[in-house]
Order: sequence, then C-alpha cells, then structure tokens
Amino acid sequence: MPQVATHPDAERIADNLRKTTELTELGLTLRQAMLAQTHPQGQGIVQVMHEIRLAKEQAWRQGRS
Repeated sequence: MPQVATHPDAERIADNLRKTTELTELGLTLRQAMLAQTHPQGQGIVQVMHEIRLAKEQAWRQGRS
C-alpha cells in the first residue's frame, strides 16, 4: 500500500519541482539564445550568459513570491 507523503516530504517534492522548472527555463533560454545568435564570434557566449542570468533572476524572483 503506498504511503501518503508526509509534510516534510511534500515540501521537499515541491522544492524539487521548483528547481526542475528553473533548470528547464534556463535550458530553454540557452537554446533560444544559441538559435538566435546574431553576434560576431566571441560575442555570442556573452549574450548567452546574459540571457541565462536574466532567466535565473526571473526564476529566483518567481520562487520568492
């Protein structure tokens, strides 16, 4: 018979889901930045890092609310 998730387990699961969502958003942002890369060589990675930073900050803000 399956056990019902206890309160600490439910919190841990919710936290893992939030982290999974954040990593997915970061991965999609990285993919989008790479596909849309229009900068000269060497500048592309700067743009990618900028996009990742923005996505991470946005995910962090959403997680705090």
